[in-house]
Amino acid sequence: MQYYGFDWLAMFCGLLGMYLLGSRSRYGFVFCMLGSSNWLVVGILISSFPLIFGSSIFIVLQIRGLLNWQHKSNETNGT
Repeated sequence: MQYYGFDWLAMFCGLLGMYLLGSRSRYGFVFCMLGSSNWLVVGILISSFPLIFGSSIFIVLQIRGLLNWQHKSNETNGT
């Protein structure tokens, strides 16, 4: 089946996101969310409920992580 490049984009964004998180960059969350969003599209294309469900949960967890990261950053800066 043709995934229109969403599978490759998902893999690239996910790997880049993990690399950036390992380098302590909050942009890692953004790239991980992009990767999960692309996996969500692939799940829809192949009608895979587990892939749709899992990708949705990953997106929510990444949003939570980004918000917690920003909250801790604000505490450290004294604001």
